Amino acid sequence: MQRSLSSTRPATFLAACVAGCLATLSFSAITHAQEATSPTIATVNGAAITEQERAAHIEQFKARGQQASEEQVLDELITLELMRQEAISKGLDKSPVVEAEMKTMHARVLANALLNDVTENVDTSDEALKAEYDRQIAQTKVEEYNASHILLEDEARAKEIILELDGGADFAEAAKKYSTGPSGESGGELGWFDAGTMVPEFSAATAELEVGKYSATPVKTQFGYHIIKLSDKRAKDPQPFDTVKDQLRGMVVNNAVADYIEGLQSAADVQRK
Repeated sequence: MQRSLSSTRPATFLAACVAGCLATLSFSAITHAQEATSPTIATVNGAAITEQERAAHIEQFKARGQQASEEQVLDELITLELMRQEAISKGLDKSPVVEAEMKTMHARVLANALLNDVTENVDTSDEALKAEYDRQIAQTKVEEYNASHILLEDEARAKEIILELDGGADFAEAAKKYSTGPSGESGGELGWFDAGTMVPEFSAATAELEVGKYSATPVKTQFGYHIIKLSDKRAKDPQPFDTVKDQLRGMVVNNAVADYIEGLQSAADVQRK
């Protein structure tokens, strides 16, 4: 499944989940940097707190844009462990609400670990990103247009001016005389623009014109009625690879994660009740 820099994935709940999971990948990344068994740095009523737990907690502070010393983090972990033990002694862990929340948190941690594993296998080397860049450039044809227009509030009046142009009237002079748009003073010149710059109706009509020709019928947009003249067009130079490399990397990783999740969903037996 291939996607381009200019495309966006539908704003579905899946996409939101992917974004949320990617935002918290750093929480699980520490597990790959630590050994399976981690040194004990404190005990609370016999329960061990490990170096790996502290490292993971520090990562959570960083993800929230906060800073804390190792000692401060350890103090917080000790307090959390004391409160955990006290909550269990009171039977709060048996509450249906608490059990549901713990199940969700457990699933989220494992999901983050899985996504971290998936993203580690995504090739985001410069060579791979350049290949994706070249593929998209080859498939994407973007043109720029140099055009002028005459903007009128009334369609009938626009048709009258088109008849004047058909009779030999100068387009720039007609724009200066009749156009209600700000470009009228400069003969209706808009300079160079690509399709994404203008409203869709205007861009579509411009793309259909031959160089040197003007629209045979008024083009209606939210601003009024346009008579458009295409002065020139050219292929738009793509953005240099180095300027979009980081965007490409994020897109490639996000697409890989989204495809992976979609694969899990399509292979699963899910019954909604």
